[in-house]
Amino acid sequence: MASVQRDHWCYVILQCLLLNLLLCRNGTFADKNKYYHISTLCTKERNLQLYKKIDGTVLTSEGEDNLQCVLTFQTDTILQRFMLRFERLALDCNDHLYVFDGAHAFGNYKADLSCRSTRADVGTIFTQSNFVTLKYVTDKWTQPGNGFKLVITTFKDSPVGCRDFLCMNSFCITQDLTCDGVNHCGDNSDETSHASCVDDTAGREILGMGPGTFATLITLLIIFAVAVTGAGVCLCRKGRLSNPPEPTSNNTTHAVSQPYPTAPRYTGSPTEEKPPPYPGGFSPGSGITYNVHDESLYYPTKVLHPIACATLHLQQYRLT
Repeated sequence: MASVQRDHWCYVILQCLLLNLLLCRNGTFADKNKYYHISTLCTKERNLQLYKKIDGTVLTSEGEDNLQCVLTFQTDTILQRFMLRFERLALDCNDHLYVFDGAHAFGNYKADLSCRSTRADVGTIFTQSNFVTLKYVTDKWTQPGNGFKLVITTFKDSPVGCRDFLCMNSFCITQDLTCDGVNHCGDNSDETSHASCVDDTAGREILGMGPGTFATLITLLIIFAVAVTGAGVCLCRKGRLSNPPEPTSNNTTHAVSQPYPTAPRYTGSPTEEKPPPYPGGFSPGSGITYNVHDESLYYPTKVLHPIACATLHLQQYRLT
């Protein structure tokens, strides 16, 4: 019985995990879109060049000072290129972000962004190779709030032979970058009904939570319920083994009230033979009273002959 219940709960948990994966796939975040903060990739102690292979990423910066960092991103195949689009750009005049079309941070840069650079002026940057290198340099007095938010997407600009998602501007991007809340196509067609995305907010929320968050919460609640149930069953079994059942009240009462066997008691019977009345209506209780034990309690009653009985009565009469 216990093994059947255990298999049942395992089956329920497996179903919840599969539901969680499905909802997360169609929810607010995809598998291949990465989120990086530049402070986690570049530190003051580690200024080495880093290489990362991506399909799509969101890179953010927020008030880092005294930093010199070089990052290189690579596509999966040489048939793909990079598209860079800023969603926020606010750099200090002593801070610079260099964009190189290649795998190294030397030679001619494609863009040099500083305090005079705006989103409208920069627009969208496209690479010719399947590498892009970023070099970010800041001074010691960077103001809070300065930084950027950069969306980097790999794409193929030929709609012919696109086996993934084809944007409305004819860019071919990875299917995993659709419906993730990030504009990877540049025209936002990967976040609309063109990509079979469910309407935002109301349609995708369950009890005020996203599908992925809701599925994760349900899975955790089921695991917690299974753990509590298992702990309760173990405690009940442990208590049952440590406290054996007590004997019933009838047996206990019988054992206490009669600890030892007693001898049978003999009492007089209504059919017991009695002697005839005394002559002259004499009553033995009217004269001297004798304390004589009732022998019938210890000995069986003797039957006397009528003559012997009359003689006995006469002797008793003379004594009185």
